[in-house]
Amino acid sequence: MKADVAPRFGIPGISPKGIIVVLLLGLVGAMAIEPTRQLLEQRERIAGVTSQLESVHDSNERLEHQITRLNNNDFIEQRARQQMGLVRPGETSIVVMPPSRHDRVEQRRAAQARTRVEPPPPRTFVQSVLHFIGVL
Repeated sequence: MKADVAPRFGIPGISPKGIIVVLLLGLVGAMAIEPTRQLLEQRERIAGVTSQLESVHDSNERLEHQITRLNNNDFIEQRARQQMGLVRPGETSIVVMPPSRHDRVEQRRAAQARTRVEPPPPRTFVQSVLHFIGVL
């Protein structure tokens, strides 16, 4: 008695329906990988763009503050006085010239002479001994 046994393919202990379910789950998982990867990339891009946007907002605030300051008449007058020597009618302008090179050299020499400290005179043998003992 020889029985017709059909060859069995697959994994022992798992039915063909189980194999189909596993394959379908694998296919669904594989299909979900790409959208998940794209979602993570989009989140990273959103975080980067958000930080750039904050930087641009900070820059805009600084520029708006600078525009406000530049439109202030007191600030404009102050800059004109500093940079262009603006003098109003009735005011006297005094220009202080920097010292010449010769004057700077002389000032430097005088400062060095004032800070130069003369060393104390050398001690005698008796003074050295008394200093060593702690009397002086």
